[in-house]
Amino acid sequence: MNKIIVLITASIFSLSACGNFLGSKNIAENTDAPNKDFDTVNGSITVGSHSHVGDLSTVNGSVKIASDSQVGEASTVNGSIVLAENVSVESTETVNGSIKLGKNCHVEEDAATVNGSVTAQSGCIIGGNFETVNGKLKAINTKIKGDIETVNGSVILLDGTSVDDIVIRKPKSFFNKSKKKKPVVVLGKNVVIHGDLEFERAVILYVHDSVDIDDDIENAEIKNFKGDETPY
Repeated sequence: MNKIIVLITASIFSLSACGNFLGSKNIAENTDAPNKDFDTVNGSITVGSHSHVGDLSTVNGSVKIASDSQVGEASTVNGSIVLAENVSVESTETVNGSIKLGKNCHVEEDAATVNGSVTAQSGCIIGGNFETVNGKLKAINTKIKGDIETVNGSVILLDGTSVDDIVIRKPKSFFNKSKKKKPVVVLGKNVVIHGDLEFERAVILYVHDSVDIDDDIENAEIKNFKGDETPY
């Protein structure tokens, strides 16, 4: 998670030093400029469909990428990142905002935020970690090659999603300890866990009967369900 802060803080300083990086950027459909980056400070970046461009970076604004496009890194500080279906990116990172991945998206590295949710629709592939500190993590029929990690958010994995480790960190702040509800972790139908379930704090763990896990998991209150039930 520190990687997000370092990378985006560096972007703030570099962008602020350049007076030309102001306002929103709208990239037309079918743009073919894989070596061209698009940066701004106060504004959103929108990429039209069937485009191929370089890195996208803003500070105060959202990043939206239309279907069937390919870009480099997509990052912002205060804003959301939205990928339509069949989009490929190197990574998606924000601090204060959500990340939404449409069907069949491919993120080569991490999909990560600090304050916000991260969701992935059916057919997505995440090459790195899938993480937030404060927010929900939800993936449907998604292949996550790295880990899932959060502190105060729920984790909902459905319809054959696979992942390495799931890690729920213990809050470090004194003001963030006793009054928080237990995080909820849902392992839905045909979900596959290749690694470990590491819970540094107490969680409620819903497990579908098609999922194979160790019944003796530290800090987990396990609730089993079956069929098409949605008890969570």
